[in-house]
Amino acid sequence: MKKFLKSAGLPIGVFALAIGSAFATNAMKNAQTIVPGYQKMDNDGLVCRERTMCDTQGDIACTWIEGSTEHLLYGKQGPLENTVCTLPLFKVEE
Repeated sequence: MKKFLKSAGLPIGVFALAIGSAFATNAMKNAQTIVPGYQKMDNDGLVCRERTMCDTQGDIACTWIEGSTEHLLYGKQGPLENTVCTLPLFKVEE
């Protein structure tokens, strides 16, 4: 019995580690970070107006349409209230 546990223990352990890693990787891919998207009201991003929710990861830029104009939305660089909004954000994938 000891011989079987020694010879089978390593392959079973490696297999269990691989399965656990696969589930962890899939969970990380599905995790979205949804944050408020802000419209820059000036070129420097010092004055920002919250518009809609955006994602920090993705391929398509997060935008806000006002009238016939489409505006890019940005995230705030830090948690402070008066932080500039210059962080690129992306459209939330459904």
